[in-house]
Amino acid sequence: MNCKYLCFLKYMLFFNLVTASQENFKGPSFTTEPPSQVDFSNSTGAKIECSATGVPAPIVTWVRADGSTVSDVAKLRQVLRGGTLKFYPFFAEDYRQDIHAVVYKCVATNPVGTIVSRDVKVRGEISKNDKKSPTLL
Repeated sequence: MNCKYLCFLKYMLFFNLVTASQENFKGPSFTTEPPSQVDFSNSTGAKIECSATGVPAPIVTWVRADGSTVSDVAKLRQVLRGGTLKFYPFFAEDYRQDIHAVVYKCVATNPVGTIVSRDVKVRGEISKNDKKSPTLL
């Protein structure tokens, strides 16, 4: 994970530590865990929800299977506040294997610990009526 992410995470964890009583700390647990497979059409897009509870409130992020942090990609993918991973509808020529055919994981972290969701295999498919084919990477 990159320094920018870790520095932000450390700041948020410190802030939450100051406002919570150690006696009441509780590790994160998923309230909504994402499914293991998400298939969607380029004409519809998709939202994958992930949420967790704990004391202090966990920070929910997304990573790829290799552990790298998932970030926004204009008009293709966005990490929403609250833990939802959104895939926008896209044109066939905008297909990206590194976005639309990837294994993702949801991560929830607080000072007590970290939990990681099951693998989420994402597959964005080009509609049959869309005559343009994605460029292979």
